[in-house]
Amino acid sequence: MTQLYLMLALLLTTLVAIFALQNADEVTVRFLVWTFQTSVVIVILTSAGMGALLAALLSLPQTLRARRRMKESEEKLERLSRQLGGSQMWEAVNEEE
Repeated sequence: MTQLYLMLALLLTTLVAIFALQNADEVTVRFLVWTFQTSVVIVILTSAGMGALLAALLSLPQTLRARRRMKESEEKLERLSRQLGGSQMWEAVNEEE
């Protein structure tokens, strides 16, 4: 599944880059009190980069919680396995993966 996401991200990145390069005209950008001239390429790539960064930052807490839960589950599984005296069973389960 991770490879699918990577392939989709690369495809989207390629399409954005192609779009940006085909629209390389100069534009006037106004943001709050700033006004400046720049290429549409810069505007598109900056906007896409900032969007990707914002998406990554917004998903960070969920990712960290999931990793913490997984680590806690692994520790609990190992502890329960030791309580049952099933170190051999635990090794057999790990070998199957």
